[in-house]
Amino acid sequence: MLKRVKTLRFLRNEVVLITGGSSGIGKALALEAARRGAIVVVTARDKEKLDAVADKCLILSGRPAYAFEMDATSPDQIDNVLEEIQSQVGAIDVLVNAAGLAEFSPAAEQSYATMGTMTNVNLLALMYISRCVARKMMDQGYGAIINIGSACGKIPTPNSAVYSATKAGVIQFDNVLRMEVADYGVQVLTVNPGPVRTPFFDKADKDGSYRSHLPEWMFIEVDELARQIWNNVGYETREINVPGRLAFLAWAYQVVPGLGDWAIKKVFDYQQNRSEL
Repeated sequence: MLKRVKTLRFLRNEVVLITGGSSGIGKALALEAARRGAIVVVTARDKEKLDAVADKCLILSGRPAYAFEMDATSPDQIDNVLEEIQSQVGAIDVLVNAAGLAEFSPAAEQSYATMGTMTNVNLLALMYISRCVARKMMDQGYGAIINIGSACGKIPTPNSAVYSATKAGVIQFDNVLRMEVADYGVQVLTVNPGPVRTPFFDKADKDGSYRSHLPEWMFIEVDELARQIWNNVGYETREINVPGRLAFLAWAYQVVPGLGDWAIKKVFDYQQNRSEL
């Protein structure tokens, strides 16, 4: 990794673009980047919430902060917003793809539209935005791309088939992208957290049936996650897998997947749930 990338460890005056920056992990990352002196740019579909985040970033950093309304599933909007950022703010030093959504329900009961929306937001949009920004970073000779995956991309759980598939796709996309851009001084960091305490589950698991099966030790505080992510930018870190015990379980599942399937179904009481549907 080239010397210029090491300056990203401090974030001061670096331009940081965060998709999904209006709430959840994206918002927490925006605020923490601002505390470290970054010039923060947030995008999402809710302009009112975005403006509130940008205003708070301005106060925390004492530097300009920007909010751009963007539908991550529209390549035309992505192209237009990236051009506006280049014109109004400057070159992007760090990209964070934090936009994502889920619907936790059996795969056999999900509609094509639901599957398509999750795939478009969680994977296709992330790949396209990463591709667009990576080309600029390769030209400038440095940068960092942070993509939010999930422990679900490594450990399967009932009622998360499509969501898990999109996150597994993020992990593998990053594995290849990392090789392709490494010689240009661009870091690719994949973040695979367990469940995070954000409003995410309010939409993804409206009746609480998925969350109720998750042990309390799995849950991560969003501000703590944000600090850990920024503490690894500008280094040779490939992945962040938290909490640690969950990372171990992901490894164990690869070693003995049959036993893993049995244990996971027991934890989720899966057969009983199916009989009640």
